Amino acid sequence: LPLLRKMDTISHPFFKNVEPEHISALADVAVHDKYPPDFVIFEEGSASDGIYLILKGEIAFRKKLPGGEYRTVSYSKEGEFFGEIGLVTENTRALRAESRGAVEVAKIPKEALIEYIKNTPGPIGSILQSVVDHLHDTTRHYIDDMVHQEKMAMVGNMMNSIIHDFKNPFTLISLGAQMIDKLHDDKKTHKVCKTIEDQIKRMVGMAEELSEFSRGKQNLNTAALNLKTLLKRFKEQNNPYFQQEKIALTISVPSIDFDGEERKLLRVLQNLVSNAIDAFEESEGNISITAEQSNDVNLIIKIADNAGGIPPEIRPHLFDPFVTQGKTKGTGLGTAIAKSIIEAHGGTIHFKTATGEGTHFFIQLPLKQSGNPA
Repeated sequence: LPLLRKMDTISHPFFKNVEPEHISALADVAVHDKYPPDFVIFEEGSASDGIYLILKGEIAFRKKLPGGEYRTVSYSKEGEFFGEIGLVTENTRALRAESRGAVEVAKIPKEALIEYIKNTPGPIGSILQSVVDHLHDTTRHYIDDMVHQEKMAMVGNMMNSIIHDFKNPFTLISLGAQMIDKLHDDKKTHKVCKTIEDQIKRMVGMAEELSEFSRGKQNLNTAALNLKTLLKRFKEQNNPYFQQEKIALTISVPSIDFDGEERKLLRVLQNLVSNAIDAFEESEGNISITAEQSNDVNLIIKIADNAGGIPPEIRPHLFDPFVTQGKTKGTGLGTAIAKSIIEAHGGTIHFKTATGEGTHFFIQLPLKQSGNPA
């Protein structure tokens, strides 16, 4: 095992410009460590003690904000190294380093590295270049994060304004529907008026979800739900929409009881199915919603289409805010909001897609929420 660890260290890109005899000497003094997920490797303000070569995994560098919370400003992954800035500047660490998932590193102690640099001037250029690259990546990530925060603040302010401005018109429409329902006591009128009420609640809910998303938090009000009933509700809400499209929607799900917030989960289904319909453009297509229960613990919902697949250039960022491609409408927030709702339920969402074929979204939800009794 020590020999294998030494071989992993020797093969690290840090040593690509170093003479073999010097590599072996540094690898001999390297300290190997394995860290579990979310482990704090060193704190902001601590003294530099060496260079860390990342053998496996990824490291997040985080800055403590005035309010006490931490914000991630950059990352380093397998084949990269960190900790070099403190050795060059003699300053304390400017950021906290945390493991993202399981991580394995080889740390070359400060004293050994300084001695090596004194005796072998060649690698200093490589070290200084890594400092420049690291600062560049940190700056870019920080700027991207600030732009994102400003965009989300703007969305939040806009949604709060919409909710405020639409409150009175929505109230008048709702009262009008109630009056019509009372004046015409028949099933057709009752159904139409109920649809009006439901769509008003839905529009207000959509604005509230955007407002919550902009604040980075989804507030859940969970209750006992039945999957078959939920999907029936979804189809009822969208029947007029689907009837106008050249899309065949098939829903085949078992009767599974679980905990969740109906309004928000309907919103997830709406976003994903609407995106699939938009992807068909003017062509005909098929969308299916199926589900199964997994190990008496989770519910897995699959939404599949044959719309030709998600464009390769946006696949890595599909769940990021403001990501859209080839659409003349929409904000690019639908999938980001869907992901935040699923994660607020303690679940996960991912997709598989193939160009020219279609896309499958997989939603995994726990059957029981921690706040609801079993």
